[in-house]
Amino acid sequence: MKKERDDSRLLSLKITRIMKITAILILAGILQVSAVTYAQEHRISVAVENGTFYDVVSQIEKQSEFMFFYKSEEIDNNQRINLKVKDKLVSEILSEITKNNNLTYKITGKHIIITKATTTSQAPRKITGIITDENGEPIIGANIVEKGTTNGTITDIDGRFSLDVADKSVLIVSYIGYDTQTISVTSKSSYNIKLAEDTKALEEVVVIGYGSARKKDVTGALTRVNVTEKETIPNVNPVQALRGSVAGVRVIDTGMAGADGTIQVRGTTSITASNDPLIVLDGVPFSGGRLSDINTNDIETIDVLKDASSTAIYGSRGANGVIMITTKRGKTSKPQLNYNGYVGFSDFANMPKLMSGEQYQQLRKDAEVYMNQELPFQTIEEENIAAGRTINPWDVIKQDAPMTEHELSISGKGEKMTYYLSGSFTSQKSPLVGDQFKRLSVRANFDLHVTDWLEIGTNSSFATKDYSGAEANWGDAARLSPYSSIRYDDGTLRKLPYGDGMVSNPLWNVEMKDNKEISYGIFNNNFMIIKLPLKGLTYQMNLSNNLRFKDINNYTPAYNRDGSSWLGSGSKEHQFTHDLIFENIVKYNNTFAEKHNVDVTLMYGYEYSSANKSKLSSNNIFNDALGFNGLGIGENHTVSTTAGKSAAVSSMARVGYRFADKYMVNLTVRRDGYSAFGSDRKYGTFPSVGLGWALSQEQFVKNISWLDFLKLRLSWGQNGNRGISSYESLSTMDLARYVFGDGGSTSVGLYPTSMANPLLGWETSQSYNLGLDFTLFNNRLSGNIDLYSTKTTDLLLEVSIPSMTGYDKYLTNIGETQNRGIEVTLNSENINTKDFSWSTSLNFSANANKILHLSGEDLDGDGKEDDDIGKSRFIGYSMGSNYNYVFDGIWQEGDDFSIDKSAKPGDIKFKDISGNGSIGPEDRMVLHNNRPKFTMSMNNMFRYRDFTLSFLLDLRCGGYAANNWINPGTEYYNRCNQLDLPYWTPENPLNDRPSVGYSNPRGYGFYEKLTYLRLQDVSLAYSLPKSLIQKLTLNNVKVYVSGKNLATWTGWHGWDPEHASGGRASKNGPLIKSWVLGLQISL
Repeated sequence: MKKERDDSRLLSLKITRIMKITAILILAGILQVSAVTYAQEHRISVAVENGTFYDVVSQIEKQSEFMFFYKSEEIDNNQRINLKVKDKLVSEILSEITKNNNLTYKITGKHIIITKATTTSQAPRKITGIITDENGEPIIGANIVEKGTTNGTITDIDGRFSLDVADKSVLIVSYIGYDTQTISVTSKSSYNIKLAEDTKALEEVVVIGYGSARKKDVTGALTRVNVTEKETIPNVNPVQALRGSVAGVRVIDTGMAGADGTIQVRGTTSITASNDPLIVLDGVPFSGGRLSDINTNDIETIDVLKDASSTAIYGSRGANGVIMITTKRGKTSKPQLNYNGYVGFSDFANMPKLMSGEQYQQLRKDAEVYMNQELPFQTIEEENIAAGRTINPWDVIKQDAPMTEHELSISGKGEKMTYYLSGSFTSQKSPLVGDQFKRLSVRANFDLHVTDWLEIGTNSSFATKDYSGAEANWGDAARLSPYSSIRYDDGTLRKLPYGDGMVSNPLWNVEMKDNKEISYGIFNNNFMIIKLPLKGLTYQMNLSNNLRFKDINNYTPAYNRDGSSWLGSGSKEHQFTHDLIFENIVKYNNTFAEKHNVDVTLMYGYEYSSANKSKLSSNNIFNDALGFNGLGIGENHTVSTTAGKSAAVSSMARVGYRFADKYMVNLTVRRDGYSAFGSDRKYGTFPSVGLGWALSQEQFVKNISWLDFLKLRLSWGQNGNRGISSYESLSTMDLARYVFGDGGSTSVGLYPTSMANPLLGWETSQSYNLGLDFTLFNNRLSGNIDLYSTKTTDLLLEVSIPSMTGYDKYLTNIGETQNRGIEVTLNSENINTKDFSWSTSLNFSANANKILHLSGEDLDGDGKEDDDIGKSRFIGYSMGSNYNYVFDGIWQEGDDFSIDKSAKPGDIKFKDISGNGSIGPEDRMVLHNNRPKFTMSMNNMFRYRDFTLSFLLDLRCGGYAANNWINPGTEYYNRCNQLDLPYWTPENPLNDRPSVGYSNPRGYGFYEKLTYLRLQDVSLAYSLPKSLIQKLTLNNVKVYVSGKNLATWTGWHGWDPEHASGGRASKNGPLIKSWVLGLQISL
């Protein structure tokens, strides 16, 4: 037991020493205090009785600024020490405690190194030296270690060191932010060592669209996701890997198994057109694909392009940002085989607490008092109350939720070819009954260097996804009272848990329907690169061909119970989409006179997309044996088919100029033509300019010792948004059936559904971005700050027109929005030693948008442009505004009801905004919006020897949404269970929640704040020691346990504040939290 206590004390001492090292090094740089005379003058008193070596060390450290370095296994924990000295030099004390311990010590400044005394035939000799940076400045605290031993020291405030080493030994010299050097000891006794800055971070190559660039040369706002940190997190698709990883990127998960979720880059710019970012996979737009088609383990890098300077190269598709995904390729000459797999389980992350049976009975009694009428229970409820039977609606729709993934890959690199092959299987059940997802994916990436001037390759993948089954209905589950019955006594399912038609059984579709939904995707991108005779000139051809097939088959069998009966019915649907992209790219990159770099890219491309769907259905199927394959024996057959296609042509030019790695200019122009727009506006031109100034290369900045890199960026650009369907600009017609005369025959005819608009064109966004990139303190702190502003004009909006035209509305370009924000990213290396490191990354973003113009009309003649109240669109306010009455508390007994004569105690009191003495529609106003004021995430990673611990916190602050859990508002809902929350009664006269019987006649939203703090990702990994895995002829073995969405702290009383799913009317439920145990093997 004593040894265990000493081990824990040792850990505490190590942590204390690490913290002291950091603090003392900082103070040393500021105060320039010499440590040489400290050991010669500072005296210490020690009193230890029957103690250990660590007791002496602890007392010395508490009374001084000395720091000890030693290897714990060389210290004898069981040897007792009795020592009592007063005002002694530390050297005298150390001589006393080491003389019988087979230990030796060395004092260097304020650092004391304890090592095991060894006998050697060759006496060590002393070497000295000084370590400086490239500018000749001394490096304080650099590590010098004799290779293969624990013998080492660190430099003092002058960069000097002294160390006893064996002849012909090798020194390892290292310091954070500098390249590690290996120095062979010769006959010299003094060494001057110069460390070079580690420029890997600045030399990092990022994907910018139709090419790549050094990160330090980029003039646009771009962020790279650290994919390596996500390897031990159970991310089923790349969307989940983006959550909390990039400032300005918001990811909303649906809570459904295998679902893609929603991604927004820098908020919302369009009211009705798409706000989805463009996905580019291996350099080509991922047309027709879904992110859930991509195996996360196949991804090498993810780069997010955010400003117009970086996204304008994609023209009409880049208005909402671009997410560049690059998959893995072979790297090493030796074939490398990798396995990555996990098993785990999931559960609902946050479930609102419902009332118990007793609370629910009291709720009904309180509602009767308030409403002054009886609210009788249904017969089924009365029977269950008498029998004492209750249900928990959440348990009704909950299932066991295992999840697993297994992936095997092999990669390599030869003289002529690189290759990467992988196959993976993913299976996930969500806790919601019937919700499941399976995916089988295969990837093959090849690069073949046919000659010195010709390279060909392919990036191909196949994915099949299975979403079969019907999930339980969230809304119906939320409407269940604790006394309803899901099944009959014989176990069969009740269609109506109450016995009437008000509420359906949430498990009805799960058990009574046979649903099959399976998709297949083939994604193939072939390329050819030719090096032309002129230096730096290449031609590249991309040919991408993506095919997707989906089959959706449904069948509902015959039923005869609960007073309802029908024969079987079903449908079979087949969907097919085809996307083709052909691109010709010419690149030129060359440097002249060592300082002038020119980078030119030209592109001409063509896109084609087609979609076809056919569906067959029938009912009155008298035999269920064949299910949806027996539609032919049914009646009332219907066949529907749809088809559509679109095409686009594009040309692009980008010119980049860089002078002396100091000044950068990037000019881009792209012209797109898209078939979906009107005949007069099919083409759009989108230019951009990006400027960069590396201030750290200027002489007036170079002398700042703590500044490693500083770059100022400024960009302007235009993007288009083509997020409309293929035939929006054309006049369209649809089929209709009509019964003439006596009803004996049905005629089929066509009727117009939309009016043509030959002037329908692009939404155009004009954006400005001001950015700053920096690296400080020898690369220990890095980050960037961006300010941006975007104005979007010619919005794609529907405008009302007189019905005499045969239509009531049509789509046109009208209206403007504005979108502004700030983004901050910080990355720090807090501690980095041989055995322990701690790094932190922090993302912060604040975004606000508002509508500047809508229709431009002033129909009420008040001199102001009209709002669109019916669609909650208000000029000068944010998209997503909440428009309603102003809450002013709860009416209490004895109040003056003159402004709302229909109200009574327990009702909501509203403010008389108009001042007319009564409450009416004129008292409504914009209250707030559903947008967060800011979001922030922080990821911490700790490494101790072979252990790695990381966790990600995600914070959203601000925003409001209506929560119909607070009060349902109708008698229909009042018969259902409620959240376990207080409500107004005469005995409990609350002023923030109405009576349970309040019918909410004005449709108030019961708004709640959407702020939350979430523990999003946690991972603990252990890598087996190299000495062990090498014996097993393996390269790496890692075992990990990780969790996702483990805890959420919020004041929102619903399923999840992220997508504001209020409850009964929402299809989406809470997020899924999960735990997995994983294994990674590389050989």
